[in-house]
Amino acid sequence: MLAIVPIAILSALVNLTALAADKPPANCRYTYTVWNVGARKSIRRGSVSKPYAELTDKEKGPLGCTPCAEDQAEVALSNGIKFTACRKAGDAIKRALEASLAQGQPIRSVVGYRPQVSRGPADRKGDRTELSNHSFGAAVDVNEEHNGLYENCLAWSKTCALRKGGPYRPGADPMSLTDGSPAVSELKKAGFLWGGRIAGRQKDFMHFSPTGY
Repeated sequence: MLAIVPIAILSALVNLTALAADKPPANCRYTYTVWNVGARKSIRRGSVSKPYAELTDKEKGPLGCTPCAEDQAEVALSNGIKFTACRKAGDAIKRALEASLAQGQPIRSVVGYRPQVSRGPADRKGDRTELSNHSFGAAVDVNEEHNGLYENCLAWSKTCALRKGGPYRPGADPMSLTDGSPAVSELKKAGFLWGGRIAGRQKDFMHFSPTGY
């Protein structure tokens, strides 16, 4: 015979489960690379293992995400693509990418969580000093081999210099993203701006984050 659980008890159990899910982990661990502006590549690696309560302001990123592996989770798309993202951002990213797939957007690869010190001013050694949005699991790169990161690119043209990823061929390659691509519009609705629209001398056509950078 099944026991009948009062609604009040069920509600309490649901609230306790939600609180447990929101409770921060005890520890924080992550491994990262450091970008050097002179070498134009990551030249060393580091690792962090400490109590979660000791996170610094620089380790607290957008959307309440951190670089801690404990704050990340695997995201699986219906087309079989899997990647890792911040638990607080993963559901929104997944919904946006699933909506894009439903509209015919071809998605062959997604890169999410990837800790790297690649932003901020460089120190005396030429090392960057701040974590990227990928470090927090709050950014994704879509179809990297078809949407490169370009330099000397105030506006897209064939004179832009490819620095990373594959060649960008808007109109000729269906996996190269444009203003009209479902992934661009759906991720924007979810609060993730496209790196193909960022101001400055770089255009990152694969990239989406809360700031676009």
